[in-house]
Amino acid sequence: MIVDSHAHLDLSQFDADRDQVIRRARNAGIESILAVAMASPDRNSLAMTLKLVDKHEFLYATIGVHPHDARAASPAYLDEIVGSFRHPKAVFWGEIGLDYHYKNSPKDKQKSAFRRQLQYARDLDKPVVIHCRDAWPDLLSILEQESKGKKIRGILHNFTGTMEQAKHCLSLGLLLSFSGIVTFKTSENLQKVTRSLRLDQILIETDAPYVAPVPHRALRNEPIYVFDVARGLASVMGVTLDDVARNTTCNFRRLIGKSISNENEVLVYTIRDRLYVNLTNRCTAHCVFCRREKSPIASGYDLKLEQEHSVSAYLKAIGDPKRYAEIVFCGFGEPTIRLNELLEIGRNLKAQGTRLRLNTNGHGNLIHGRDIVDDLATCLDEISVSIDAGNEETYNKIVRPDFGSGSFQAVIDFVQGCRGKISRVILTAVDLPGLDLEGVRNLARELGVEFRVREYQSMVGSTDFTTET
Repeated sequence: MIVDSHAHLDLSQFDADRDQVIRRARNAGIESILAVAMASPDRNSLAMTLKLVDKHEFLYATIGVHPHDARAASPAYLDEIVGSFRHPKAVFWGEIGLDYHYKNSPKDKQKSAFRRQLQYARDLDKPVVIHCRDAWPDLLSILEQESKGKKIRGILHNFTGTMEQAKHCLSLGLLLSFSGIVTFKTSENLQKVTRSLRLDQILIETDAPYVAPVPHRALRNEPIYVFDVARGLASVMGVTLDDVARNTTCNFRRLIGKSISNENEVLVYTIRDRLYVNLTNRCTAHCVFCRREKSPIASGYDLKLEQEHSVSAYLKAIGDPKRYAEIVFCGFGEPTIRLNELLEIGRNLKAQGTRLRLNTNGHGNLIHGRDIVDDLATCLDEISVSIDAGNEETYNKIVRPDFGSGSFQAVIDFVQGCRGKISRVILTAVDLPGLDLEGVRNLARELGVEFRVREYQSMVGSTDFTTET
């Protein structure tokens, strides 16, 4: 499951074997390719790209006037392009932007065409594909002005900018797409940027036929090499190839409004070298940042459960626990709601020498009307308790617990009960805008436990949410 989010399949470099190139990509398991139509009265790119996406069901099109051709972007011609978006597989407007390196079109023409196309895309409610080379100040200024205070849906394609430019693009709502350049030995600065990013902020592309990744440098690039881009990016970011492929595919699907649901319900899921157990979607907290009820997606997995499953089903899904550095009871729900199942699974895994962690909202004692810490201590090595506030008033506003007044103190009592019985106890909070994180940190210090901040995240096309980092 992988997507090439940028390929120029209409170019002459593919004239001799275009169908074979596309067939190789499909046979290798590429889910989608975004084919770029560089619209211009002087090119046949638009017509040819639409023919390709008609012929191959896994191709989608992005249509726009490239900055090199900005001199041709008259209002009349842009109106013609609008008509092309009646095609059901024309899903992006682009690639558009600024390129001051080659100066194929005057700067004023480029800026004017870029603004107009951003406006057209907004009117059509299409995400954009943006190109930038040697034009960052002007490009970011135009994006700020044209965003009108709202997030911009789209992609900064073949990103090679600085950390500051990356943060600016992300703040505007754009995803950053990385090509084979990230695999080059000379790309140390770009690799440093990628290490600062989350997987929900990125896409991958080939930009075929250009910038073939290692180990194919100096060859014609083609979509099948997107696996090498993903592999190189995974190595730089310290994650797995599957992590990159799964998340970038999820990110692309979101942008084009395609379903992210899995073929089967996800009982367990892997992130890096850890396995997470999705016991339930029920929860006794209704946190303002949680997207469990609307879109329970985490790290590219749809964690919605239509039903709750048996202990044997989970043990079968886990398989050999020795494959994982740690197994975590987590998911979009409160695991202690299913305490008996949690304990049975946990004790089975602990007997096999597995390291176990529980991520919880700390409501376990309230849920069961008794102290459950001694039970949990029979199998857990670590417990992470999300409190997300430093006082009861803030807690009630953010967490909105089912148990109402007194829930905050109950969580504190639960944390205190875990000390000395479970080897590692961590209090966590989301870095929500305006939240007094220092107050929560002080609370953890008073309780004598560790403290960790969970990053506040906003995913394209969804409500806000958080995941552990």
